[in-house]
Amino acid sequence: MRWHAIALLVLLPGCSGGLMSAVMPGAEVAVGGDVFSVSVTGNRAVAMNFATGINNQERLGINARAAIEQASGCAIAFFEQEPGINTYRARLDCPEAG
Repeated sequence: MRWHAIALLVLLPGCSGGLMSAVMPGAEVAVGGDVFSVSVTGNRAVAMNFATGINNQERLGINARAAIEQASGCAIAFFEQEPGINTYRARLDCPEAG
């Protein structure tokens, strides 16, 4: 049991920072102390985060939205969180390239 605790102490810090880009696709974007992996495809975007989410769902949602806007350079037309996990999906409203 003791080695489980040691493994968690070694692995969990990597989930919130530098190792995220090796594990999750997308650009690593930090907002308000939260780190997200943001993938943008066309007018859709997904932001993922490994935070526990306990007592901070509102903050994570606000920061995920800002991370998507920052990574995409677009406004968000629709935004939702997948139930039970820290994955956020958005439909983007991007100006036409001209």
